[in-house]
Amino acid sequence: MKPNQLHAFVAVIEQMSIRGAARVLGLSQPAVTKIVRELEREVGAPLVERSVKGVRLTQFGEAFAPRARLLLADMRRARDEIAQIRDGATGTVSVAVSTSFALTVLPAAFKTFHAQLPAVEVRFSEAVLPSMLDGLRDGRLDFAVAHVVPGTLDPQFESFELFAVRLFVGVRKRHPLRHARTLKALHDAEWVLPGDGDVGRNSVLPLFTPHGLEAPRRVIQGQSVTVALALVGHMDLVGLFVEPLAQLAFSQHGICRIEVEDALPTLRVCVLQRRGRAQTPAAQCFVECIAQAAAALDLRPSEAA
Repeated sequence: MKPNQLHAFVAVIEQMSIRGAARVLGLSQPAVTKIVRELEREVGAPLVERSVKGVRLTQFGEAFAPRARLLLADMRRARDEIAQIRDGATGTVSVAVSTSFALTVLPAAFKTFHAQLPAVEVRFSEAVLPSMLDGLRDGRLDFAVAHVVPGTLDPQFESFELFAVRLFVGVRKRHPLRHARTLKALHDAEWVLPGDGDVGRNSVLPLFTPHGLEAPRRVIQGQSVTVALALVGHMDLVGLFVEPLAQLAFSQHGICRIEVEDALPTLRVCVLQRRGRAQTPAAQCFVECIAQAAAALDLRPSEAA
């Protein structure tokens, strides 16, 4: 299995077109087709099918696609690590972070890292946990920094805790329920909560079930914190946010914090990576800078961690 075969296959599935893949790779369409066919012969199964509508993956292609991306990412990481050992501070680090982390710890951490390794290219993305885990799983990310509910992380990932954060309920300043003080009083309102479909609905159950409540029936789900802030600030919606974000963004969006009497879960802000994958020297240096920046801001893990 050759790198050019993997590159061609990944380009085809990302473009969903032989023509698009050829354009991205700078090759002719027959050349791309030939390379993909060579890969199919090597793995012993058809990976893509062509039709008048373009290209679609076979069941074998669906299974092989994440592994192809992971193999390419591991090869890139191996080249980076060798180059960093041989030549010093070069290479690329790909990181995904949460919105609140980007606004608090990240600037100081990156400033220190960039001063130490200015030649290293850092690729940032702002994401929520499900997207981060997908990126770690297929090798697009070296590591991520996210809010994690204790005990919920899949065993294929490992985490290093930085600090704990509290959850807060937020509503617009003229919301009719702004004086509510319990989740029960807020339960029948329309909520903005993180997640997507049944997975998102199940992820918020730990917030309500300890208080004898089901998940709210009226929920707007999404993966964007920016959208949640904008919607809660302009509509009679109830949102759930982490403490640093409440301190930084509530007043800007016209949101007030509701001090509910019910105990809300504490989240852990963690550095996440795929279990068993060693970080490159540059990525490890960045993780250390993040830990130092978090400690300097006195965002220490809770006793129960």
